[in-house]
Amino acid sequence: MATPLPRRAAVAALLAGPLLVGALVAAAGGREDEARAAAPPLLVSAAASLSGPLQALAVPFARGQGAAPPQFNVGASGLLQQQIQQGAPADVFLSAGVRPMDSLERAGLLLAGSRRDVLGNRLVLVVPARAPRRPLDIAGLAGPGVRRIAIGDGTVPAGDYARQVLAHKGLTAAVAPKLVPLGSVRAVARAVADGNVDAGFVYRSDAVQLGGLRVVATAPLASHAPIRYSGAVLRGSRQPQLARAYLRSLGSPAARALFRREGFEILPGRAP
Repeated sequence: MATPLPRRAAVAALLAGPLLVGALVAAAGGREDEARAAAPPLLVSAAASLSGPLQALAVPFARGQGAAPPQFNVGASGLLQQQIQQGAPADVFLSAGVRPMDSLERAGLLLAGSRRDVLGNRLVLVVPARAPRRPLDIAGLAGPGVRRIAIGDGTVPAGDYARQVLAHKGLTAAVAPKLVPLGSVRAVARAVADGNVDAGFVYRSDAVQLGGLRVVATAPLASHAPIRYSGAVLRGSRQPQLARAYLRSLGSPAARALFRREGFEILPGRAP
Protein backbone atom coordinates (compact mmCIF):
# COMPACT_ATOMS: atom_id res chain seq x y z
CA MET A 1 0.00 0.00 0.00
CA ALA A 2 1.41 3.40 -1.04
CA THR A 3 2.27 5.84 1.68
CA PRO A 4 0.21 9.07 1.31
CA LEU A 5 2.20 12.22 0.60
CA PRO A 6 2.11 14.97 3.17
CA ARG A 7 -0.36 17.69 2.11
CA ARG A 8 2.34 20.23 1.19
CA ALA A 9 4.22 17.69 -0.91
CA ALA A 10 1.02 16.65 -2.64
CA VAL A 11 0.22 20.24 -3.61
CA ALA A 12 3.77 20.69 -4.90
CA ALA A 13 3.41 17.57 -7.01
CA LEU A 14 0.13 18.80 -8.49
CA LEU A 15 1.65 22.19 -9.37
CA ALA A 16 4.80 20.72 -10.86
CA GLY A 17 3.00 19.55 -13.99
CA PRO A 18 1.56 22.94 -15.02
CA LEU A 19 4.74 24.73 -13.99
CA LEU A 20 6.82 22.37 -16.09
CA VAL A 21 4.49 22.81 -19.08
CA GLY A 22 4.60 26.59 -18.66
CA ALA A 23 8.39 26.53 -18.49
CA LEU A 24 8.56 24.41 -21.63
CA VAL A 25 6.17 26.75 -23.49
CA ALA A 26 8.14 29.81 -22.38
CA ALA A 27 11.39 28.20 -23.46
CA ALA A 28 9.91 27.25 -26.83
CA GLY A 29 8.57 30.78 -27.29
CA GLY A 30 11.96 32.21 -26.40
CA ARG A 31 13.67 29.96 -28.94
CA GLU A 32 11.11 31.01 -31.57
CA ASP A 33 11.76 34.70 -30.85
CA GLU A 34 15.50 34.07 -31.03
CA ALA A 35 15.07 32.24 -34.32
CA ARG A 36 13.07 35.14 -35.80
CA ALA A 37 15.66 37.65 -34.63
CA ALA A 38 18.47 35.51 -36.05
CA ALA A 39 16.72 34.98 -39.41
CA PRO A 40 17.99 37.04 -42.34
CA PRO A 41 16.07 40.28 -42.96
CA LEU A 42 13.33 40.40 -45.54
CA LEU A 43 14.52 41.64 -48.91
CA VAL A 44 12.02 44.12 -50.36
CA SER A 45 12.35 45.32 -53.96
CA ALA A 46 10.31 48.51 -54.13
CA ALA A 47 9.50 51.37 -56.48
CA ALA A 48 11.79 54.33 -55.81
CA SER A 49 8.86 56.62 -54.95
CA LEU A 50 8.12 54.44 -51.90
CA SER A 51 11.60 54.59 -50.39
CA GLY A 52 11.03 57.29 -47.76
CA PRO A 53 7.89 55.87 -46.12
CA LEU A 54 9.17 52.30 -46.29
CA GLN A 55 12.35 53.25 -44.47
CA ALA A 56 10.30 55.02 -41.78
CA LEU A 57 8.08 51.95 -41.29
CA ALA A 58 10.89 49.37 -41.25
CA VAL A 59 11.91 49.53 -37.58
CA PRO A 60 8.34 49.56 -36.15
CA PHE A 61 7.51 46.50 -38.27
CA ALA A 62 10.66 44.71 -37.11
CA ARG A 63 9.91 45.43 -33.45
CA GLY A 64 6.37 44.15 -33.79
CA GLN A 65 7.55 40.92 -35.42
CA GLY A 66 10.67 40.36 -33.33
CA ALA A 67 12.65 40.28 -36.56
CA ALA A 68 15.44 42.21 -38.24
CA PRO A 69 14.38 45.34 -40.16
CA PRO A 70 13.72 44.71 -43.86
CA GLN A 71 16.39 45.62 -46.38
CA PHE A 72 15.35 47.56 -49.48
CA ASN A 73 16.37 47.50 -53.11
CA VAL A 74 14.71 50.56 -54.65
CA GLY A 75 14.58 51.64 -58.26
CA ALA A 76 12.39 51.73 -61.34
CA SER A 77 9.67 49.10 -61.08
CA GLY A 78 10.42 47.71 -64.53
CA LEU A 79 14.12 47.39 -63.76
CA LEU A 80 13.39 45.62 -60.46
CA GLN A 81 11.05 43.24 -62.28
CA GLN A 82 13.82 42.41 -64.74
CA GLN A 83 16.28 41.79 -61.89
CA ILE A 84 13.85 39.39 -60.20
CA GLN A 85 13.24 37.52 -63.44
CA GLN A 86 17.00 37.17 -63.84
CA GLY A 87 17.29 35.57 -60.41
CA ALA A 88 17.90 38.47 -58.02
CA PRO A 89 16.77 37.46 -54.49
CA ALA A 90 13.67 39.14 -53.09
CA ASP A 91 10.94 38.27 -50.63
CA VAL A 92 8.50 41.08 -51.51
CA PHE A 93 7.99 43.18 -54.64
CA LEU A 94 6.25 46.56 -54.51
CA SER A 95 5.56 48.03 -57.95
CA ALA A 96 4.34 51.47 -58.94
CA GLY A 97 2.52 50.02 -61.94
CA VAL A 98 0.65 46.88 -62.89
CA ARG A 99 2.77 45.98 -65.91
CA PRO A 100 5.89 44.84 -63.99
CA MET A 101 3.76 42.86 -61.54
CA ASP A 102 1.80 41.29 -64.40
CA SER A 103 5.08 40.17 -65.98
CA LEU A 104 6.18 38.41 -62.80
CA GLU A 105 2.77 36.80 -62.39
CA ARG A 106 2.84 35.47 -65.95
CA ALA A 107 6.31 34.08 -65.26
CA GLY A 108 4.96 32.19 -62.24
CA LEU A 109 7.23 34.05 -59.81
CA LEU A 110 4.57 35.32 -57.39
CA LEU A 111 3.31 33.38 -54.39
CA ALA A 112 -0.27 32.42 -55.23
CA GLY A 113 -2.87 34.61 -53.56
CA SER A 114 -0.40 37.16 -52.19
CA ARG A 115 -0.83 39.94 -54.77
CA ARG A 116 -2.77 42.99 -53.62
CA ASP A 117 -3.17 46.69 -54.43
CA VAL A 118 -1.53 48.80 -51.73
CA LEU A 119 -1.73 52.52 -52.61
CA GLY A 120 -2.65 55.08 -55.22
CA ASN A 121 -0.98 58.30 -56.42
CA ARG A 122 -1.46 61.24 -58.77
CA LEU A 123 0.76 62.37 -61.63
CA VAL A 124 1.85 66.00 -61.51
CA LEU A 125 3.83 68.38 -63.71
CA VAL A 126 6.61 70.11 -61.79
CA VAL A 127 9.10 72.88 -62.47
CA PRO A 128 12.14 74.02 -60.47
CA ALA A 129 11.01 75.76 -57.29
CA ARG A 130 13.35 78.67 -58.02
CA ALA A 131 12.12 79.14 -61.60
CA PRO A 132 10.27 82.41 -62.32
CA ARG A 133 6.58 82.06 -61.63
CA ARG A 134 4.68 82.05 -64.89
CA PRO A 135 1.57 80.25 -66.04
CA LEU A 136 2.28 76.73 -67.28
CA ASP A 137 -0.03 73.80 -67.79
CA ILE A 138 0.34 70.52 -69.62
CA ALA A 139 -0.79 72.01 -72.94
CA GLY A 140 1.88 74.70 -72.52
CA LEU A 141 4.64 72.08 -72.80
CA ALA A 142 4.37 72.42 -76.58
CA GLY A 143 5.21 76.13 -76.39
CA PRO A 144 8.61 77.71 -77.09
CA GLY A 145 9.19 78.53 -73.42
CA VAL A 146 9.76 74.86 -72.58
CA ARG A 147 12.84 73.26 -74.14
CA ARG A 148 13.50 70.13 -72.04
CA ILE A 149 10.98 67.88 -70.27
CA ALA A 150 12.15 65.06 -67.98
CA ILE A 151 10.13 61.86 -68.14
CA GLY A 152 10.62 58.29 -66.93
CA ASP A 153 12.02 55.88 -69.49
CA GLY A 154 10.43 52.60 -70.58
CA THR A 155 11.20 50.86 -67.25
CA VAL A 156 9.48 53.57 -65.17
CA PRO A 157 5.68 53.40 -64.67
CA ALA A 158 5.54 57.18 -64.09
CA GLY A 159 6.93 57.57 -67.60
CA ASP A 160 4.19 55.31 -68.97
CA TYR A 161 1.52 57.43 -67.29
CA ALA A 162 3.14 60.64 -68.56
CA ARG A 163 3.18 59.39 -72.15
CA GLN A 164 -0.49 58.48 -71.81
CA VAL A 165 -1.23 62.03 -70.65
CA LEU A 166 0.66 63.54 -73.57
CA ALA A 167 -1.20 61.30 -76.02
CA HIS A 168 -4.54 62.18 -74.39
CA LYS A 169 -3.75 65.87 -74.85
CA GLY A 170 -2.60 65.37 -78.45
CA LEU A 171 0.93 66.52 -77.61
CA THR A 172 2.99 63.42 -78.41
CA ALA A 173 4.52 64.66 -81.67
CA ALA A 174 4.92 68.26 -80.50
CA VAL A 175 6.91 67.43 -77.37
CA ALA A 176 8.82 64.35 -78.58
CA PRO A 177 12.03 66.32 -79.38
CA LYS A 178 11.96 67.87 -75.89
CA LEU A 179 11.69 64.68 -73.85
CA VAL A 180 14.61 63.62 -71.64
CA PRO A 181 13.99 59.99 -70.57
CA LEU A 182 15.51 59.05 -67.20
CA GLY A 183 15.83 55.78 -65.28
CA SER A 184 13.59 56.50 -62.28
CA VAL A 185 10.98 58.96 -61.13
CA ARG A 186 13.44 60.19 -58.50
CA ALA A 187 15.96 60.90 -61.26
CA VAL A 188 13.28 62.99 -62.98
CA ALA A 189 12.64 64.88 -59.74
CA ARG A 190 16.36 65.57 -59.25
CA ALA A 191 16.76 66.80 -62.83
CA VAL A 192 13.91 69.27 -62.33
CA ALA A 193 15.02 70.43 -58.88
CA ASP A 194 18.58 71.00 -60.14
CA GLY A 195 17.33 73.06 -63.07
CA ASN A 196 18.73 70.69 -65.69
CA VAL A 197 15.31 70.59 -67.39
CA ASP A 198 12.44 73.04 -67.58
CA ALA A 199 9.74 70.66 -66.34
CA GLY A 200 9.04 67.02 -65.57
CA PHE A 201 6.36 64.50 -64.69
CA VAL A 202 6.56 62.94 -61.21
CA TYR A 203 4.18 61.54 -58.63
CA ARG A 204 2.50 63.89 -56.21
CA SER A 205 4.25 62.02 -53.39
CA ASP A 206 7.64 63.01 -54.86
CA ALA A 207 6.61 66.66 -54.90
CA VAL A 208 5.53 66.39 -51.25
CA GLN A 209 8.62 64.55 -50.03
CA LEU A 210 11.38 66.21 -52.04
CA GLY A 211 12.56 69.78 -52.06
CA GLY A 212 13.19 72.03 -55.01
CA LEU A 213 9.97 71.30 -56.89
CA ARG A 214 6.84 73.31 -57.60
CA VAL A 215 3.66 71.68 -58.88
CA VAL A 216 2.10 73.58 -61.76
CA ALA A 217 -0.49 71.04 -62.96
CA THR A 218 -2.07 67.75 -62.00
CA ALA A 219 -2.87 65.27 -64.77
CA PRO A 220 -6.62 64.63 -65.09
CA LEU A 221 -7.60 61.15 -63.94
CA ALA A 222 -9.18 60.44 -67.30
CA SER A 223 -5.90 61.12 -69.12
CA HIS A 224 -4.05 58.02 -67.92
CA ALA A 225 -4.56 54.58 -66.43
CA PRO A 226 -5.19 54.51 -62.67
CA ILE A 227 -1.96 54.71 -60.67
CA ARG A 228 -1.91 51.65 -58.46
CA TYR A 229 0.95 50.41 -56.33
CA SER A 230 0.69 46.66 -55.99
CA GLY A 231 2.61 44.28 -53.76
CA ALA A 232 3.20 40.54 -53.72
CA VAL A 233 5.31 37.90 -52.03
CA LEU A 234 7.78 36.21 -54.35
CA ARG A 235 7.38 32.46 -54.78
CA GLY A 236 11.03 31.95 -53.88
CA SER A 237 10.79 33.88 -50.60
CA ARG A 238 12.73 32.29 -47.75
CA GLN A 239 10.22 33.65 -45.22
CA PRO A 240 6.79 33.69 -46.89
CA GLN A 241 4.79 34.12 -43.67
CA LEU A 242 6.87 37.09 -42.54
CA ALA A 243 6.64 38.51 -46.06
CA ARG A 244 2.84 38.23 -45.95
CA ALA A 245 2.85 39.95 -42.55
CA TYR A 246 4.95 42.74 -44.04
CA LEU A 247 2.45 43.33 -46.84
CA ARG A 248 -0.41 43.39 -44.32
CA SER A 249 1.50 45.92 -42.19
CA LEU A 250 1.42 48.43 -45.06
CA GLY A 251 -2.34 48.65 -44.55
CA SER A 252 -2.17 49.32 -40.81
CA PRO A 253 -3.66 52.60 -39.51
CA ALA A 254 -0.20 53.98 -38.72
CA ALA A 255 1.14 53.10 -42.18
CA ARG A 256 -1.91 54.55 -43.91
CA ALA A 257 -1.57 57.80 -41.97
CA LEU A 258 2.10 58.07 -42.96
CA PHE A 259 1.44 57.34 -46.63
CA ARG A 260 -1.31 59.95 -46.67
CA ARG A 261 1.02 62.58 -45.18
CA GLU A 262 3.63 61.70 -47.79
CA GLY A 263 1.29 62.45 -50.68
CA PHE A 264 -0.03 58.99 -51.57
CA GLU A 265 -3.68 58.11 -52.02
CA ILE A 266 -5.22 55.53 -49.68
CA LEU A 267 -7.37 53.01 -51.50
CA PRO A 268 -10.75 52.22 -49.96
CA GLY A 269 -11.06 48.94 -48.13
CA ARG A 270 -7.32 48.30 -47.91
CA ALA A 271 -6.98 47.98 -44.16
CA PRO A 272 -5.43 44.66 -43.05
